[in-house]
Amino acid sequence: MIDYITFGIVDNAVMIAGAFTGYEVEKMLPPKFRLGALMPIVGAGIGNACSDFLGGVAALNWELAIGTGLGCIIGLALIPVFNKKFKLNR
Repeated sequence: MIDYITFGIVDNAVMIAGAFTGYEVEKMLPPKFRLGALMPIVGAGIGNACSDFLGGVAALNWELAIGTGLGCIIGLALIPVFNKKFKLNR
């Protein structure tokens, strides 16, 4: 149980620190991967993957860290699917 509490604290702390500092992960991507209007969504997904991974690392639970981080990265594949439906990138 303590693993999950530690995970949650670190996960949200990273997200809150990013929100307060205005740090934009998506601006670190190479220009060919910049997707216009979709960049805030891509940045949020990458930031979430990083904070989830770091939460697992802080909990000293590598299975949790790798599993959630990888799951978040795989979930980024849904961006083109949603974009096709909602047409955010015009």
